[in-house]
Amino acid sequence: MKVDPRFLKEEGYEVFLGNELLVKGLLETEGGTHLWTGYPGSPVAGFFDCIESIQEIPRQYGIQATMANNEALSVAMLNGSQMSGMRSIAVMKSVGLHVAADALALGNLGGAHPEGGVVVVSGDDPWSSSTQVPADSRYLFKHLYMPILEPSTNQEIKDWIDLGFKLSRESELYLGYLVTTHQADGGGSVQARRNHFPRVNTHNKFSIDTTKVDFENKVLLPPRTWRKEQDFERRYQLLWQSAEKYGVNRTVLPAHPLPAGKKYPVGFVTSALAASYLEHALGELDLNDQVPVLKLGVTFPLNPKWISDFAAQVEILVVVEERRGFLEEQIAVILAQLHNHTPLYGKQFPFGLKGFPDTLGMNPSIVLSLITPLLQKLAGPTLPVDAKRLQSELDLIAQTASYEINLAPRTPTFCPGCPHRDSASVLIEVKKSFMDPAYMQRKHRREPVDLVFHGDTGCYTMLMFEPTKDLMHNYSGMGLGGGTGLGIDPFITNKQVVFMGDSTFFHSGQIAISNSVKNGQDITYIILDNKTTAMTGHQPTPGLELDIMGNPTFVQSLDKIIEAMVEQQQVDVIRTNPEQRDQYRSLLEETILRNGVKVIVADKECGITFHRRRNRAERAEAKKNGFVRTKSYININTDVCENCLECTRATGCPGLTFVDTNFGRKVQTDLSWCVTDTACTKIHACPSFEEITVVRSQKPLSRLEDLQQTEWPEPKPRPRHDRWHIYMAGVGGMGIAVSAATLVRAGHREGYDVIMCDKNGLAIRNGGVYSQITFLKRGEAERVSPLIPYGKADLILGIDILEAARGLDPAGNQRVGSPARTAAIINKAKTPTILTLLGKDDFCVDSIEADIRKYTDSKHYFSADISEVSERVFGSKIYANIIMLGVAYQLGQLPFSLASLEYGIQETMGSASAENWQAFKLGRKIVLDANKTTAKPDTYHSVVAEKSDILRRSGRHGEQLARDYWGIVSHAMNELRLDDLEQQRLLAERIYELIQYDGHVLARDYVDRLIRLHHKDSAEFGYAATQAALWNLHRVMAIKDEIYVAHLLTSEEKYARDRERYNIDPELGDKVVYRHLNRPEFILGAWKLRFHIRSQPWMLRLMRRGKILRKLLPLWHREEKQFRDWYLHAAEQFSIDDPADYPQWLTLLRLPEEARGYREVRYPKMRDCRQRGDAILTAITGTASTSLHVANR
Repeated sequence: MKVDPRFLKEEGYEVFLGNELLVKGLLETEGGTHLWTGYPGSPVAGFFDCIESIQEIPRQYGIQATMANNEALSVAMLNGSQMSGMRSIAVMKSVGLHVAADALALGNLGGAHPEGGVVVVSGDDPWSSSTQVPADSRYLFKHLYMPILEPSTNQEIKDWIDLGFKLSRESELYLGYLVTTHQADGGGSVQARRNHFPRVNTHNKFSIDTTKVDFENKVLLPPRTWRKEQDFERRYQLLWQSAEKYGVNRTVLPAHPLPAGKKYPVGFVTSALAASYLEHALGELDLNDQVPVLKLGVTFPLNPKWISDFAAQVEILVVVEERRGFLEEQIAVILAQLHNHTPLYGKQFPFGLKGFPDTLGMNPSIVLSLITPLLQKLAGPTLPVDAKRLQSELDLIAQTASYEINLAPRTPTFCPGCPHRDSASVLIEVKKSFMDPAYMQRKHRREPVDLVFHGDTGCYTMLMFEPTKDLMHNYSGMGLGGGTGLGIDPFITNKQVVFMGDSTFFHSGQIAISNSVKNGQDITYIILDNKTTAMTGHQPTPGLELDIMGNPTFVQSLDKIIEAMVEQQQVDVIRTNPEQRDQYRSLLEETILRNGVKVIVADKECGITFHRRRNRAERAEAKKNGFVRTKSYININTDVCENCLECTRATGCPGLTFVDTNFGRKVQTDLSWCVTDTACTKIHACPSFEEITVVRSQKPLSRLEDLQQTEWPEPKPRPRHDRWHIYMAGVGGMGIAVSAATLVRAGHREGYDVIMCDKNGLAIRNGGVYSQITFLKRGEAERVSPLIPYGKADLILGIDILEAARGLDPAGNQRVGSPARTAAIINKAKTPTILTLLGKDDFCVDSIEADIRKYTDSKHYFSADISEVSERVFGSKIYANIIMLGVAYQLGQLPFSLASLEYGIQETMGSASAENWQAFKLGRKIVLDANKTTAKPDTYHSVVAEKSDILRRSGRHGEQLARDYWGIVSHAMNELRLDDLEQQRLLAERIYELIQYDGHVLARDYVDRLIRLHHKDSAEFGYAATQAALWNLHRVMAIKDEIYVAHLLTSEEKYARDRERYNIDPELGDKVVYRHLNRPEFILGAWKLRFHIRSQPWMLRLMRRGKILRKLLPLWHREEKQFRDWYLHAAEQFSIDDPADYPQWLTLLRLPEEARGYREVRYPKMRDCRQRGDAILTAITGTASTSLHVANR
């Protein structure tokens, strides 16, 4: 296994991510480390991913690296390691520290081995971006009497791991090591040092001499407990001595001399990332080294001497820290005990000024905005400031706060192919059906029941968001969903359900099941066994064959563990595949309604791991053969789709998207995200879904031929600041991290210091993500924070336009852009939010673009639909991120050479670097020659010519049909005043479709009706009624019955679109296999025949010839015919005798647009539209549309 050479580097500068810095710090620890353990959780889950990626190093040197089943067990391992001089670490997120507290209390009380040491890393989340409670681990560490070490910079994050072990063993205490989200999810340039490896290791074991066990310290029960507690003061003294020796705390005083007897007006006391924010803010004010700062590394317990010495030199103390006043409280106690009356501020400021917030986190601009008014008040001979500089910084912050941006929220959801969507989608239906009295009586012979769902921790926590929010009614924490239900169980008649992941089961969930069985709870556990710890990055579980080191482990069976627990009880444990929707639903209904504890194990692999494996196989096949021989897709025929949103509402799958067509917005699969798991097809809401299998016999032709040997002119670089900031924004899965890695590698190659911060957390799929990167002179990284100050991004690279705008929104905490400084390069493609897919919260790309352009430098603004170009050229949108880097380079917006960018792409992409380099070149070409890279839209003339040709080839009467078509179109254009070429094109499309539906007579009827209405319309209103009728007369006349749908599924135009979309070339031997997922219905008198069929094209071609059935089956699609005739009659009554009635006529004429869907989906909508339409007609004319005989056409 190849090991990342960065972790073997022992001198010079290198770039690491935040969690990687922890691992490199362990490798550099003097004497080596022995045990690496913990439990994954955001933001420190990447620690375990890093171990897995470099597993060869700990394996070779005998370092035990293992993931415990939970945090408490990992700390118990630390306790065991201190029986000898092991240096051991446990890493967990802040709420995991709560789980570990009991074991930590005992371990710390007993103390670290004098030759060993214990470091406990807690990943805190000050902004609560991915953590369920506003935890501040400092208070819990203090409660446990554990000293706290808080690194500020990337160099400290790495180097202080070694320091932490030294402080631990020299003080005989466990050491709490605090990192926050912006540190763990960040990273940057650091100086590497020599690696050390332990002498005692898994290859060189020893034997414990039990006669020398120190029972007084290792077996802590009263009366030993209180004796050890009295020893803390001595150990704290040892800690302070070691901290002094290693220079952990540091005082920075101004360079200018202080007059005798004078004090500095203010001194700042700070620590952790807040110290970085403070230094960054002072730098922006040009006050670095001009204001006294006490930077604390050990933040508990505070050494009184450091506080008193610093306080003696300043008039007032101001504490800069995130969240609550942890340092401030300690300093207040110290000053009081020393009878020192130096004024102390932090969460409150003097002069009535606003102090630092005690909720959420901070950033350099928040710090700057709060300290600047204070510095303005205190300015004088001992605190010289540039008043104009200070005010200009405040003005910039105020400017970014004034931006008026209204953005739709983007919530995360399950990934495409996620097995949890199978369960959630079915249970949404089950919950709804269980509240239907008729359904419950017919199916289960009982009264309705309201299902209560208890929440738990895992990917399924995203049930809290639409469209599944009714599947999570409460939340108590990991493994506690069943216990939450037990608290209400004795008092309710509801049936209860709780989701639990396989990782959660091994963490703590099995105890909850035992508790439910013991107490006779009425609950169904649905264990989502996806074979991984998916939420935190796919770490292994005890149910898998290998651990994070790749070592074989005993595979533990969920089923057998549960069966052993309930052996004496009548508890069902059923394993099933949730993909089998109908069977799964029946099982769920039957199981949930039974009394007592029931367990269903939903057995389906995580979509990400499954499709990664499949994609690797496809890449290997492509490498071997030059192409993938067989590949299947789920396609939605947009001609058939009614945009009823039943599929999106039932699944909430981001693999679905919207496309704009000549017949309005339609749903389509997104080739970049859809994984062909068929979940959307099982809704059976409409016949538009089909499975397309492309079979190739040779490599498809490249669409990049003109890029292969082209040389591009080099761009003129834009002048830039010493600190160059880029903000990249997108949606999870768009490759923001890949783009960031590419630029970081390019910058590192050119000798820049790099510091960065990414947003991860809940941004799995369809959640917003960003990356903030700063490039600056070598050696300067220690003076800035990972965050871009408000308004100071040099470039916004918006791979998603909505998320790019979110980086400007004052309602958030980014606000990175400004008109004076920020260039913007924006991908105009629209990626729907989940709420947009549900039809609840749409957004306008043009409006958002106007906002971005307004609040950035319009002279350096560029936008294009990069995703469309990527999909058209590469067959996928996933190259949009690298195309945009090419755009940015050619616009002169990147401070890197072409060679460095090519290096960055090669190092980041590996075997995929060749096509990504082509994507980069394509981005350059877009800038140089946009016309050659953009798609050409259809025109009125091209549509008429194309449709005439198709009709001409359609059979014996083709020539006549083409002439009829041309005659009807010409007649319409002569009679209708359609100056808009777009409307002309749309009309030509609809005339053609009606000819295909039922011949030229129907098409003429359509045009004649439209002309009659148009002659009563007026230019005063922009002929809006004509435009509405143009759309909706066609909509009601071309009823999508089985015959017309069969035509749309097999039309020449449809096959042409498929060839373009999937790069199919029959001349190269490409073949396509279609399986249409239909559910036709036929009504024969009193009989209604409806069935599922995976139809083939030949079947549909037969069906589309059966127009005679429309006359033979008079009751077939009766409601659609009644609605058609009602609308035609209503449209005939249109008049504008009273101009005040025009808006109401428009509302009526547009009503069919709301009657979307098929059969049971659209029938209630049709009835509602008729009712509303009749009310409008009554209000205008005094009579409703009369009931008409239904024609059998």
